[in-house]
Amino acid sequence: MPGGKPKKFDAKILISAIVISALLFTGGILTGYTINKGRLSSIEKDMREITKLVENFQLQFLFFDVLGENSTCPLLSATLSDINDESYEIGSKLTSYGSESEIQDYNEYMDLKKEYSRLLVGYWLLANKLKRSCRSDTKTIIYFFSKKCSRCDDQGFILTYLKRKYKENLLIFALDADLDEPSLQTLKIHYNVTIYPSLIIEGKLYEDFKGKEELENILFPRG
Repeated sequence: MPGGKPKKFDAKILISAIVISALLFTGGILTGYTINKGRLSSIEKDMREITKLVENFQLQFLFFDVLGENSTCPLLSATLSDINDESYEIGSKLTSYGSESEIQDYNEYMDLKKEYSRLLVGYWLLANKLKRSCRSDTKTIIYFFSKKCSRCDDQGFILTYLKRKYKENLLIFALDADLDEPSLQTLKIHYNVTIYPSLIIEGKLYEDFKGKEELENILFPRG
């Protein structure tokens, strides 16, 4: 108030405010770290489940020569469908992090992404083995994307739409081409993948963005 006596500076109030702010800031960091660790643990659990499914799928193939196609193929198809559902959930959790700044344990996150890529490659190999052995009409797409790619998000949106439309008749394997993962790099070299997005549809390379109608004509041609 003008002309009044100046208020005395209260150091205790300032110190208390600093302490409270520090506690809130630290609490926020710890909460974020706990949430991140919880999400990574959840993904690790899902990884173990899908690994068991893949192992079960491989075991079921041993029945093929003994029980025959009619008994074994429905069993294999059901297990492959379960693997497909589980792998989609893991992929969704891995991409839900958003920016790298949200990830507290980046190295652990990258290790999980690499392990997930190995699982997808193994899953793709099993799916192709099922197609040959059981004469399945299921279509497969390997989708290579990169963070440097301007249209990869658009391509992913189109593929998600097609997956929801065709369900178990279409299997999509989305692989992060930026990962230094040997099995992934082997596929890139074999199919000569150099630009993104790139799609491997039924063993054939298609480069650049592909729209919904174009992809449907490639996958399920009419007439």
